[in-house]
Amino acid sequence: IWNGENNLYPLQIADLRAGSGIHNSIINLKTKMTAGDGWLINGAKTLEESDALYNSLPANVKADYDLFINNPNNQENIYDVKEKCADDYQTHGAFAYELIFNTDMNKIVRIKYVDVENLRSGKLEADQVKTYWYSRDWREHKKTDYKPFEMFSFDPKDKEHMNQLVYVKKGKNEYYGDIPYKGCLNWIMVDFKMGLFHLSNIDNGMNPGMWFKFYQMPETEEQKQDILKNIVNTYRGAKKTNQFVATFSPNKELAMDIQPVQQSNLDKQLLLLAELSDKKIVTGHQLNSPSLAGVAVSGVWGASTELEMAFKLFDSLNMASDRAKVDRSFQQVLDFNKTPVKIKTNPWNPFKTTI
Repeated sequence: IWNGENNLYPLQIADLRAGSGIHNSIINLKTKMTAGDGWLINGAKTLEESDALYNSLPANVKADYDLFINNPNNQENIYDVKEKCADDYQTHGAFAYELIFNTDMNKIVRIKYVDVENLRSGKLEADQVKTYWYSRDWREHKKTDYKPFEMFSFDPKDKEHMNQLVYVKKGKNEYYGDIPYKGCLNWIMVDFKMGLFHLSNIDNGMNPGMWFKFYQMPETEEQKQDILKNIVNTYRGAKKTNQFVATFSPNKELAMDIQPVQQSNLDKQLLLLAELSDKKIVTGHQLNSPSLAGVAVSGVWGASTELEMAFKLFDSLNMASDRAKVDRSFQQVLDFNKTPVKIKTNPWNPFKTTI
């Protein structure tokens, strides 16, 4: 099932994040809040309580839980996998990881992160997606090195496929996750394009596009091309991106007249647009305070009490449910392995003081 225009929607979403500073900052914040600060086990309220409960576990249960956390057959431990999944969940509205079973198919021995940008869904079968297709680069999927291969969805009853995929998504879409900030995608694009606009100005040496008028016709086409080539080599900006127009005419009387349309107060309009896009992006991400995204607000920025209250409110209204969904996903690994430990993410607290 294709995902967006040319099957490249996830890549377009990733590009937006790379091009918008405030959007990327918010995603990073939400990722930290989703990943949290470790797991609490068996109903513990603090890390100290959780450590005490861990120390009281039977030796065999403790050993199984350690294998789950350390993920020794993988290059990353489970917390590394979880953090990457949290990042995908906040960027794409979905995350995925691969489960590798032992030869008896009765225990999961490895958990491997899978980038959802590289996954495309198979068709529904009995209201379930039973297979996904993976390619390292869908732009080049017709090439041998990037040819998609099939991955089977996790099914505890499946005793045939030793590699199975867990895919978790937001929203009601049958195949793919809903982007959590889709209401402000246009404003993220505005912020992205304003950055390109200013970068282009810098690359152009802060000069506008130029019009070169020649009141003498070149004798040959080759001479004309040499003139244009010299302009390109000597005039264009730091990254050779400046734009110019060159016209040739026998004399001034026969030269064409070009008058650019001037836009008044462009600098003020850009400032207003930048401020408006920031507000719309913050709103689209459901932040109750722009200070959480690093946007300075008169009377708020630097007021730690107000900032902490805004953080806790945003966490309880928006992020707690995301953490719970991630926890439920990883809990199924422990349950399949018959490890009698219940996990819950310990919320990240940036206001906690340490000595």
